[in-house]
Amino acid sequence: MRIMQTTCPACRGRLFLDLIGWEFFFRGWILFSYARRFGHDALWIHAVPFALAHVGKPEVETLSTIFGGFAFGWVAWRTRSFVWPFLIHWFIATFVILVAAGAL
Repeated sequence: MRIMQTTCPACRGRLFLDLIGWEFFFRGWILFSYARRFGHDALWIHAVPFALAHVGKPEVETLSTIFGGFAFGWVAWRTRSFVWPFLIHWFIATFVILVAAGAL
């Protein structure tokens, strides 16, 4: 039953939509807006609010997000799109949910 709740199509759809908004905000809007003014430094600058948005989540997740935010920003910078970081973020989140649910 627990696996059904975490892997149901509606749940996956909600995660998909949540992460589209999340990545558009941090990579599509903040990163590229900061990049106009700060250049490559925007990669680190945008990673700070991204990490702060994870406060309250498990400690490992929160601590890893400063480097994850930079990495996602780098991918967005190189591809000039937030789509690839979104897909990576969605894959990681889906994998973690499936592992936590005992499905993998």
